[in-house]
Amino acid sequence: MNALLAFIQGQCEKYHIDESHGLKHAKGTWVRASEIIGTLENVEDWEKRVALYSAALHDMCDSKYCPEKEASEDIRAFLLGMGVSEEEVDAVLRIITSMSYSKLKNSMQDGKILYPEHGKWQRAYHIARNADLLEAYTVARCVLYNKHIFPQKTKDEHWARAEQLFQERVFRYAADGWINLPGALEMVPALEQEARRCLEQRLLDWPEPHM
Repeated sequence: MNALLAFIQGQCEKYHIDESHGLKHAKGTWVRASEIIGTLENVEDWEKRVALYSAALHDMCDSKYCPEKEASEDIRAFLLGMGVSEEEVDAVLRIITSMSYSKLKNSMQDGKILYPEHGKWQRAYHIARNADLLEAYTVARCVLYNKHIFPQKTKDEHWARAEQLFQERVFRYAADGWINLPGALEMVPALEQEARRCLEQRLLDWPEPHM
C-alpha cells in the first residue's frame, strides 16, 4: 500500500496533478471501490485487485494532466514491479483509459451510454467507474479544480460554477444511469445530502479517506 501511495504522489508531482485529482482523490476512490465490492457476491481476488488498482490509478494517466501513452507506461512499469501479472496490468490500463465520464458522454448515441466491452473484467470496470462518480459528490474537489483551471476567477464565480455543475451533472448521475451498481446507488442519497449542505453553506469539507 505504501508503494502505491508513493507512486501516486510521485506521478502527481511529475505531471502537476492538482489536489482535486491527486492522492486524496485516489485514496477516496479506492475506498469507494472497496465499499462497492463489499456489497457484491463472488468477487474473486483477481477481480478485486484490478478494480482497486483501477480506482486508485485512474487519474494518473488523465489527458487533462499528462500524455496518456507516457503515463500509461509509468503505470505499467510500476504494477509489473509490484508483481502484478501482465494480463491484469493490461486490464487496468484498458479500464482507466475508457472510464472517463467525458469520453463516455461524447460517445453516446441516441441518448444511450455505450460502455466498452472488457470481457471478464467488465464488473471491475464498473466498480472503478462507479467509485469515481461517487467521489464526484465531494464539493471541495469541484471548487478546487475550478480554481486550478481558472485561477483568475473570483470566489463567487467558483461557487456558482460548482452549483451549476452539480445541478446539471452530478445530481443526475443516478437518475441518468451513470451510477449503475446497486451498492453504489445505495450510497447516493447520503452523498447528495452532504453535497447540498456544502453547496448551501459554501463548505470545503473533505474528510481524509482511510484505506
